[in-house]
Amino acid sequence: MNEHELLQELEDLGLTEYQSRTYLAAVRAGEARPSELVDDSGVPQGRIYGVIDTLEEMGLVEVRAGPQGKEVSAPSPKVVLDDLKRRRIDDLTETVSSVATGLEELHHRSDGEPRSFVSMVKRDETALRHARRAIDAAEYWLTVCLPDERYVELEPHLLEAADRGVTVRVLFIGTDPDEVGRTFPDRFHIRHRAAADTFVVADRTYGIFSSKHPVQDRQPYIITQEPNLVLLFQNYGEQVWHASRVVQTSPSFPRRYLDPWRTVIDLGERFEAGEEFSAVVEGRRTGHRERGRWAGPIVEYDVGGPADVDYTNSPPTYATLTVETDDETVKVGGWKATFEDVAARGIEVRTGDDE
Repeated sequence: MNEHELLQELEDLGLTEYQSRTYLAAVRAGEARPSELVDDSGVPQGRIYGVIDTLEEMGLVEVRAGPQGKEVSAPSPKVVLDDLKRRRIDDLTETVSSVATGLEELHHRSDGEPRSFVSMVKRDETALRHARRAIDAAEYWLTVCLPDERYVELEPHLLEAADRGVTVRVLFIGTDPDEVGRTFPDRFHIRHRAAADTFVVADRTYGIFSSKHPVQDRQPYIITQEPNLVLLFQNYGEQVWHASRVVQTSPSFPRRYLDPWRTVIDLGERFEAGEEFSAVVEGRRTGHRERGRWAGPIVEYDVGGPADVDYTNSPPTYATLTVETDDETVKVGGWKATFEDVAARGIEVRTGDDE
């Protein structure tokens, strides 16, 4: 392959003309000063340093300080180009995944329900975009686990969710919020933990999760709208939440919940104390797809399983609320309920003062 063909191939890889000519000159020289690369490549003196910096960022050349100024060396082209290929493939894969995810969200089934998806991304910006979408889509129950800088970026969206009536729970990780003078809207439930995974989970519809790896600083984000996986994130978040220090509890009602289990965890002691609550349940009749809305006083609750465990940290085998409507008394179970009368998509609980 002659020099002209090599230059053309380098430009096909995405290098500019000046970058291609400078890189070819560096490979030919093995090691050279910028002034020598100017002479060999024909790149103007005023442009050569910027071109060298770009080639160094791309990993194609190495630059070090020599006795007479900067010295540029070209490592084995096979090694650096293989590395460039790998990085280009990784970037392309992530870009395609991100674009596919965005397009998939625009594409709806004939019944109007969005398709489920699971993807992995590395860019913080991409994960933040999905986090904002998840928060904006929440209707009932929103749990986020974030460091301070991410919380600041997402707080306006969290406030909008609270304004819509969503229960917003923020697990603040890293520096203690009291130490940095961080205050929170009184509608938020706040807890603190020194270290934890980063996640944003909205209802059963949207989840973003990144594990805190003990060795590697950066881990990819798992992003999904697959309901079963989102529910796993929710249940994991429940365990982390109840193992963290309470900073602030919102006293506000009405209060929304994802299912009877989470309702009982939060209000069980108040049920036992004889406080009266009513519920508005959105869901479906078990056994078929008839959707409906059931409203009335909560007259009974139950939670349990085969083992005597703390159900704040472990999902029970069953959890139910019994709601007395004007027409009937219904037993309400979770999203996948089969034996109860109603499978709940979400529950709004009210006190007597809210009636």
